[in-house]
Amino acid sequence: MSPSLRRTVLRWGGVALVAVALLVALRLFGGSDETADGAPGAGPGGRGGGPGGRGSDTLAVTVAVVRAETIEDALTTTGTLLPWESVEVRAEVAGRITRLGFAEGTFVRAGQTLATLDAGVLEAQIEAARTRRDLAAVQAGRRRELYGIGGLARQELDAAEADVRVLDAELARLRAEADRLRIVAPFSGQIGLREVSVGAYVSPGDRIATLRATDRLRLEFSVPELYIGQVGIGDAVVFTVPGQERTFRATVYAVEPNVAEATRAFTVRAQTANPGGLTPGAFAQVELVTERADDAVVVPASAVVPGVDSSAVFVVVGGTAERRSVRTGIRTSDRVQVVGDVSAGDTVLTSGTDQVRPGQAVRPTPAGR
Repeated sequence: MSPSLRRTVLRWGGVALVAVALLVALRLFGGSDETADGAPGAGPGGRGGGPGGRGSDTLAVTVAVVRAETIEDALTTTGTLLPWESVEVRAEVAGRITRLGFAEGTFVRAGQTLATLDAGVLEAQIEAARTRRDLAAVQAGRRRELYGIGGLARQELDAAEADVRVLDAELARLRAEADRLRIVAPFSGQIGLREVSVGAYVSPGDRIATLRATDRLRLEFSVPELYIGQVGIGDAVVFTVPGQERTFRATVYAVEPNVAEATRAFTVRAQTANPGGLTPGAFAQVELVTERADDAVVVPASAVVPGVDSSAVFVVVGGTAERRSVRTGIRTSDRVQVVGDVSAGDTVLTSGTDQVRPGQAVRPTPAGR
């Protein structure tokens, strides 16, 4: 390199070093001036804003007011409406149907004759038995007179009176057989479609129709074994059925004491009046209250911070977040009962609970805004 070129390089290198030194000095002294002018990061609006300042360390959160109210834990399941009573009306003996005493799908009363079988042969047998019984009674009366005057042994009188009693029993049996030829309704209710016609021959066990009592209904549903001990007689149930806008109510009257191995659930039955519109066999959406607490301290579910040993909520006190340990109770989809150092009227955080630190300044906004 020539001497003149070397001098040129050294001269411009010195100029560059001086320029860098001037920039560093301006940066240092200029930063002090910006700080004095309230640039970001200093003064009341920055991190150095002092205790409780509303600077960048202040966390924006949503809050809700703690309330004292009634809270319920409800189980939702499905069930089936069943008639209060149901029986298949069947023939007890063989015979030919001579009369049907009901119209399909109508209301029948208890004791009403639903079907009559041919009783011609049996009526003849009853008449013959009645004649023999009357003759035996006359003969027994004559023997009683003879015995009264000493003309007959006691043994012969006893035999004559026994004959009368035997024929009485035979007559009663035949009459009972005749009653079985008349099929009657065991209770009042709606009779279904008939399965036979007049003139048909039926055998014992053949179905005539199905009778159902529908003035009140049974609601049958299954409950997971988790709720054993929480469902009892007298518990209230609400349910809805397809096609009906209104909500119906029922009362538990029986609980199956065993859990089904296949479903790990137990069966519950409730009863409900049927003002009309409810049909046996219909599907029902059931809601059963398993636990209830009145005047409970309730917070939004998003306010609860779960922990290993206990849960917590953050309460706003003087513009800062304060951590309070609580125990949780009844829980719904959006609310939780809490027990601890939290009272109705307190303001709790519903967001930012995973970021806030105890004692940190917060800027609250009511939830939903």
